[in-house]
Amino acid sequence: MSAVTGVRFQLLGRFQVRRDGEEVPPAAFGGRKVRTMLRVLAVHDGDLVPHDVLADAVWPQRLPADPAGNLGVLVNRARRALGDPAVVVTGSGGYALGECDVDVTEFVAHLAAARFDAALALWGEPLPEDAYADWASVPRDRLRRAHVEACEGAARAALAGGAPADAARTAAEAVAADPLRESSTLLLAEALAACGDRAGAVSRLDELCRALATELGVAASDEVVDLRDRLARKHVGVPAPRARPAAVRTPAAGLAFVGRDDELGRLRAAVDAGRVVGLAGAAGAGKSRLLAELGRSLDVPVVAAQAYLAERDEAWGLARSLLREALALDAGIADSLPARTRGALASVLPEIDCAPGAPSVLDGESRRALILAGGLHVLEAAGAPLIVDDLQWADPSSLALLGSALARVRTLSAVLAFRPAETGADVLDALRQARGLPTLTLQPLASAALGGLVDDPALLDALAAGTDRTPFAVGEVLRGLAATGAVVPTHGRWRVATPDAADRARKLGRAGQRRGIARRAARHRGSAADLLALVALARRELPARVVASAAGTDARDVLDTLAALAADGLLRLGDTGWTTAHDLVAETVADGLDRAERGRLHALLARALTGDGADPAEVARHHRDAGDSRAAAEAFGRAATAALDAHATREAAALADAGLDLRPGPDVAAVLLEARGAARVVHGDIDGAAADLRAALTGPGPDRSRRRSRLAMLSSGARDPQAAADLAELALVEAGDDPAARALALETAAVLDVNLGLTARAADRAEEALALYKRLGDAQGVARILDGRAMAVFLDGRITEGVALFGRVADLFAGSGDLLRVVTPRSTRGHGLVFLGRADEGLDDTDAALRLARDLDSPEGVAYACWHRSEALSALGRTDEAETTAQEALDVARSLGHRGWTATAHRALGIALQTRGDLDGAAAEFTESALVAGDSLTLFASWAAARLAQVALAQGRDATAHIARARSMGPPLGHREIP
Repeated sequence: MSAVTGVRFQLLGRFQVRRDGEEVPPAAFGGRKVRTMLRVLAVHDGDLVPHDVLADAVWPQRLPADPAGNLGVLVNRARRALGDPAVVVTGSGGYALGECDVDVTEFVAHLAAARFDAALALWGEPLPEDAYADWASVPRDRLRRAHVEACEGAARAALAGGAPADAARTAAEAVAADPLRESSTLLLAEALAACGDRAGAVSRLDELCRALATELGVAASDEVVDLRDRLARKHVGVPAPRARPAAVRTPAAGLAFVGRDDELGRLRAAVDAGRVVGLAGAAGAGKSRLLAELGRSLDVPVVAAQAYLAERDEAWGLARSLLREALALDAGIADSLPARTRGALASVLPEIDCAPGAPSVLDGESRRALILAGGLHVLEAAGAPLIVDDLQWADPSSLALLGSALARVRTLSAVLAFRPAETGADVLDALRQARGLPTLTLQPLASAALGGLVDDPALLDALAAGTDRTPFAVGEVLRGLAATGAVVPTHGRWRVATPDAADRARKLGRAGQRRGIARRAARHRGSAADLLALVALARRELPARVVASAAGTDARDVLDTLAALAADGLLRLGDTGWTTAHDLVAETVADGLDRAERGRLHALLARALTGDGADPAEVARHHRDAGDSRAAAEAFGRAATAALDAHATREAAALADAGLDLRPGPDVAAVLLEARGAARVVHGDIDGAAADLRAALTGPGPDRSRRRSRLAMLSSGARDPQAAADLAELALVEAGDDPAARALALETAAVLDVNLGLTARAADRAEEALALYKRLGDAQGVARILDGRAMAVFLDGRITEGVALFGRVADLFAGSGDLLRVVTPRSTRGHGLVFLGRADEGLDDTDAALRLARDLDSPEGVAYACWHRSEALSALGRTDEAETTAQEALDVARSLGHRGWTATAHRALGIALQTRGDLDGAAAEFTESALVAGDSLTLFASWAAARLAQVALAQGRDATAHIARARSMGPPLGHREIP
C-alpha cells in the first residue's frame, strides 16, 4: 500500500480531511459524493472496497449508467483535492485508502490498550453526515458501543483512582448513549454515591428499572436491585464521599420529526405523480426539515439545493448547486454534452473539464444560451425530482433555468420551498405559468405533535402556550432547558429531569426564540463571538480560510472554534463552507450587533472576500454595509458590467440600481447608468434605457461617444430618424482620435444614413468603420459590418459574392465567440449554395447551423436552419427527409408566432412536395406561404408567387397573374425563380 504523508481523516464528529495539519476545504472535493466515497474507504481501514460496495454506498437509490466510470471520476477528484494520487489506491475491482491516519483506527487502538482517556479525547458522533445511510449503520453502531465501553473503562479507572466526580461525568456520558445498559447506570450510581449524592444515585437506578420494564418488559438484574437497596439504606460498599460531581449537561439533540406526516404524504404524492408543488412557511416553520425528510423518504434520488441571500444578484448561484447535485448522480451526463455546451457549463461548474473542441472564447449571450441549454439537458438526463429550499433568494438566471426545465420537461417533479412574504409575485407567477404551483402552507405544530416530543403534560402545555408552536421555536425552548439540565433526551423524546421544567419553559417561551438564540450566542465571547458574527453577516457558506482571513487568524486556529459554535447549534458546515444553523440565527446575531461593530465586521468581510476573488456583487454589499459608499458603488459598477457581459440582464439591472441608490459621483454613476440602460433595452424599456444613456453622457469624450452611439441606435431613432442621426454625428465628434469609439460611431451613423436614404455616405462610413475594426482586431465589429454587406449583396441577387461573404462572417462570429450570430450567416450560405447548384455543400452548412442552433437551444435558429436544410434535401432528391425537416421548421415557427419563418417553412414544404411530384399539395403550401407573407414580407411573397407560377405551368394552367406579382415586389433574389 502506498504511503501518504501528512493526511488525516476525521470520522468522529464533523468529517474532515487534513493535510499537514490544515483542513482541506469541503468545496475542494467537488461535491458530497467524493466525501462520501472517502468516508467509506476510511471506515474500511485500508482494506480493498469492491466497486459494487462503493457504488451502493455512494448512489444508494439509483446507480449511474457506468458505476465504475463514475467512481473513477470521484477518485480523480479526491486525488486532485489532496494533491496526492496515493491517497486512494486502485486495486483489482475496487479501491482502498492509502496509508493515511484515521481517527477511528486510533480510537479503537486506544480502547484495546485500555487508554480510555485518550480514546475519549478523540470521540465525536461517528459519521454524522451518514446518519441515515444504510452502509454506515453497522460501523456507527459498532463505534457507539465502543464509546460506551471507553466511558465505562474511564469511569472504573477514575473510581479506582479516587476521582468519583470524573467517574460520574464519564459514566453519565455512557448512560446518555445507552440508557438501558445496566453496567453504565451501575457505574454512575456508584460514582454519585461516592460523591455523596446517594439520592441522585437511587433516582438513576429507579429510572433504569422503570425504563427496562416499560420499554423491554423485563425486570432489572439482581445487581441493580441490590445496589439500589443498599443505597437506600445508606450502606453501600463504595469509596467514601469525595468532591461532588459537576451537574451533567446533556447536549441538545435535534427534534424528532413530528406533526408533519400529512404534509410529508402530500409532498410524496406530488413527487410520485410528477407534479410541481410549492411549500410555503415563515422562517422557523420547518420547511427545511420537511424537505430533508422528503428526500430521505423517497425511493429515488433527488436533486436538492438551497438558495442564499448573499447570492440573490449573482447569476447561476442556485443553478450551480442544482447542476452539481444532478451531475453527482451520474458524471456520464457531462460526457454526453456537446463540446461547446460542456465548455460553457464549465464556467459555472469548474470541476467539469472542457471537452476537446469547446470554443476558447464565448460572448456573454452565447455562453448564457449554452448554459441554459446544457442545464436543461443535465436536469432532464438526471431524471430526479428537484427539491429547492429558500426559493425567495434565487437569482434571476437560476429561476430562468428552473422555469425552462419545469415547462419543457413535463415529467420533472419539483418541490419549491419559500417564505411567502419575501418572494416576489412575479417569481411565483412565472413558475405557475410553467407548470402550475399548488402550494402547501405549513401551520404551527398541533398539541398532539408536541406530545411526541415531551413526556410531561405540564411541559407540553407550557410549550403550546408559550411558543408559536413552530418547530424552531419549540426546539429553542427545549435547547434552553437541556442546557440547564431541566430535560434530557430519551429515545427520541425529552424527559423532564427537574420539577421546575415547565415553569422554565414558560419563561423561555415568553422571552421568544430570538432571545434564546441571543443567549446562546452570548455564551461565546472574544474571537468566537467575532467568528459567529462574521459568518452570520456573510449570509452564505464561507470557507474557513475566508473566515480566518476576515478575522486576521490562521485558518487552522479557527476550525475548533467553528466546530464549537456548531456543537452549540449556531453554525453548520455545508458543502462549500460554514454558515449559520438557521436563517434566524443569522438575523438574530446580526441584529444584536451595534452599528459600529456591524460596520467593522462588514469591512473585514469585504477585504477578505476581495482577496479570495469573490463576486464583486458580494463585495459591494459588504462595502455598503460598512459605510464605504464610494467603494460599494464602484464594486456595484464592476458587478453590473460583469453581469451585463454575461447577459445576466436582470441581475445587472438590480446591481446598477443598488449602486445608484448610493448616489455616487458622476464617473461611477455613468458606468452604472450605462449598464442599467443596456439591461433595460433587453427588457423592452426603451424610454428608460434612453433616459439612462442620456444621463450617462459624462466623462471623457470616447466614453461619451460610445454611450451616445448606443443612444442613437435605440428605437427612438425610428420615431425621429433625424434626431438619431444628429446623435450619431455628435458621437463622431466626441470620439476624436479614439479608434474604438470612432468605429462604433461610424457603424451607427452608417445604419442611420441608410434609414435616411443617404446610401453613398452610408457605404463610405461602413468602409471606414470596417478598416478601423480590422486595425483594432475586433472580429465582432468586422463581422457586423460584413454581415450587413453580405445580406445586401445576397438580396441583390449576387449570390456567389454573398456566399463568400456569409462564410467569412460566420467564421468571424465563431472566432469571436458570438455563436448566436453564427447560425444565420452559416445557414444562409448553405441556402446560397443550393441556388448555385451545390446542394451537397449547402447541406453541410445547413446541418452545421442546425446543430449549433440546437446546442444553443435557439428555436428561431432551428426554424431558420430547418427551412434551408429542407430545400437542400429537396435539391438532392431526398424528399422524405425534406418534408420532415420542413414540417419541423413549420411547427417551431408557429410555436414562436414568427410570421417570416412560418412563410418560409410553408415554402420549404411546398418545394419538397413539388420535387416529389405532388403539385396540388405544393400549390396549397405555396398559397399558404403567400397568405402569411402578405404584401409586407416582399421577398417571401415574391418567392411564393414565383413557385405558384411554376406549379401552374406544370399543370398547364395560366401563370400570368403569379408571374406579374412575383416581378412587382421584393428584391432581385426573389425574382430568380420566376419562370
